[in-house]
Amino acid sequence: MTPINMNITAAFLRSILFAFVALCVVVGETDAQSKKPTKKTTKKSSKQASTKDAPTTAPQAQDEVQSIDKPDLNNRPKALPGTPFAFPDYERFDMPNGMTVFVVENHEQPTITISLVIRGGEAVDPPGKEGVASLAADMLAKGTKKRAAREIALALDGVGASISANVVGESITITGSSLKKHVDLLLDIMFDQLCAPTFPEEELVKLKQQYVAAATNEKSRPAEIAQALSRKVIYGFENPLGRRRSEKSINAVTREDVVKFYEEYVRPNVSAMAVVGDVNPKEARTWLTKYATPWQKKSTPTVSIPDATPAPQGVYFVPRKGSVQSSIVVCATAPAVKDPMWLPLDVGVSYFGSGFGSVLFATLRETHSYTYSPFSYVTRGRKVNRISMGADVRTAVTDSAITVILRELGGLVNDGPDEEALDRRVTYLVGQYGRAFERGSTVASLLLQGWLNDVSPDVVAGMLDKIKSVDVASVHDATKLYLGMFNLRIVVVGSPDIRSRLEQFGPIKDFTLDLEPLEDQPWEPVSKTADQIAADFVRAIGGADALQKSPVITLNATAEMTMQGRTMSGTFDRVFSAPNKEYVSVNLGVVVQKQWVDGTSVWTSLSGGQPAKADAAESRQLLFEARLLPGMAFTEDGVEAKVLGKREGVVGVDVKTPSGMIWHLYYDESTSLLKKVEKEMETPQGILTTVEAYDGWTAFGSLKLPTTVRISNSIYSISYTGTYNVNATASESTFRPEGN
Repeated sequence: MTPINMNITAAFLRSILFAFVALCVVVGETDAQSKKPTKKTTKKSSKQASTKDAPTTAPQAQDEVQSIDKPDLNNRPKALPGTPFAFPDYERFDMPNGMTVFVVENHEQPTITISLVIRGGEAVDPPGKEGVASLAADMLAKGTKKRAAREIALALDGVGASISANVVGESITITGSSLKKHVDLLLDIMFDQLCAPTFPEEELVKLKQQYVAAATNEKSRPAEIAQALSRKVIYGFENPLGRRRSEKSINAVTREDVVKFYEEYVRPNVSAMAVVGDVNPKEARTWLTKYATPWQKKSTPTVSIPDATPAPQGVYFVPRKGSVQSSIVVCATAPAVKDPMWLPLDVGVSYFGSGFGSVLFATLRETHSYTYSPFSYVTRGRKVNRISMGADVRTAVTDSAITVILRELGGLVNDGPDEEALDRRVTYLVGQYGRAFERGSTVASLLLQGWLNDVSPDVVAGMLDKIKSVDVASVHDATKLYLGMFNLRIVVVGSPDIRSRLEQFGPIKDFTLDLEPLEDQPWEPVSKTADQIAADFVRAIGGADALQKSPVITLNATAEMTMQGRTMSGTFDRVFSAPNKEYVSVNLGVVVQKQWVDGTSVWTSLSGGQPAKADAAESRQLLFEARLLPGMAFTEDGVEAKVLGKREGVVGVDVKTPSGMIWHLYYDESTSLLKKVEKEMETPQGILTTVEAYDGWTAFGSLKLPTTVRISNSIYSISYTGTYNVNATASESTFRPEGN
């Protein structure tokens, strides 16, 4: 590990992780001490109260007032005991055409609500024609073989009934409601739409115009853009759950596409219906036998959602000119709803950022006044889900808000939730869950969502007890698994001015408002080889002769490291001897690392432990990295190098290191000095890209060297500033640990 480029090695990552845990322990102990209750004392007045005109007995009313217990404003009142809860009764049966039916009786009012869920939705939109599912669902109301669109609207409006469609993710939902006395009309129209739609071309044209206008309008809502991009980042840019309709995709949809979607997916054997209201199971079966029988089952394509393939860690940025605030989303993958980890994760995410009493509300809003409404939630999908946490904040505090979010997430993952606060959150969720059953539609919604996500009705009925059973240990386990530093991705939509302040959180990938990658300018060809570019760099820092006159160079620097919102300061020292010997010492308090490279072997000491010799693979990489600066030679170092060309004032070279890592080096076109190196390292969670920026090139004797280096990735950022001694001396023992 060289001090100038701070190459990430497995050993250094282990040191970082150990340090972070230690730092959390120290901070936790400090916080615990600061939260100890202070003993209150009451000082008695030295003066006696005057007894002049004081009555010998108090009035009766005063006695009554004094007998009432006064509230203790220093203690939070405890929650009242919960009332017994039983999941409402329902009946389930299957129709001959394959449709599953749930009947939920609620005879308080003479109304009927019918909800139909069909597997499919946006997830099965053909690539390039996103929006087909939504258009097909809306077109069901635009005319049938028996009724024109106007006739449907007039018939429903005339009796105060309604039928609407909604398409999200993996499903289509069609909902109808009316008074019970009009249920025959409601069902006749609903199943007429399902069985015999005509999809008039003129209606499709008008509907597409509305969709295009809506897609255009979405670009003015940064929060929606951020959520849409986070879906792409978490699920994968080619994953059906990550795709998003646009003006282009909507205009590409034809009537034939809509008809094909209807024929393939709108079928009873991939549907479930809930009938709720003033109805009993016998009535529901009679109605559906009459109206649903013509809707015939048919084999349908299997709706198979691929596994999530999250994009590499980093910051995904949409520059939006004129923005006065930034929409921030910190996101990660989550398991299927039926996974045992989903519920404690959902509770933990709610505890972290959902509403009053959450961690983000207490920090982002109450402590720092960065936002009014932080948020956090977990989606409810059949196979894979997404965690979304964040806020809309003022432009000036964008980076500060991200720092707070990452810091608090680090505390949750490492220390677990506060037990008392989690108990309050669980009590709140239990109360909200129970209150929701005041509406009969809640039962229907839960049963249909359970059917859609392959969760049995018995599990749905027992969900309240499962929520009550969530505790600190289960939340801690779930958040450690899904919200660790390697799991997180950051999405920001905001002013272009904030881009430079986001670099501390990792490499930045820019996108347009259409969520297309913002393409860099194409590389222009250059007439130099990679070795010639490296030779220009050597000449720019002083030349080969000057380097030979300074065989030993030392660096003494101050360093600051930030990881998940926590900052550590210390020192960074290095002794380098050409061509590939070095001794490095990093001391950031809880992060202490030493490394020795003697030209043939490598040793590393972590956190003051005994030096350990690196294995063969790691030694090859570290011996390659033990140079004064990266990018000073290629063929001589035995690595593959490819010249990319020049653009925007830099010359680019790609390098494949001995361990297979890919480095992208960028040299200043005018000075030939190294500006930046992007290093890609494979990890179990995907590619981790580290960006190293070199600045403050200053003359030390005959050499020009960088005095400031900034290293950043999605896990941590380090910056250090120092001075060099180009006339130093060192013995051979400097580059080997004592006793080796």
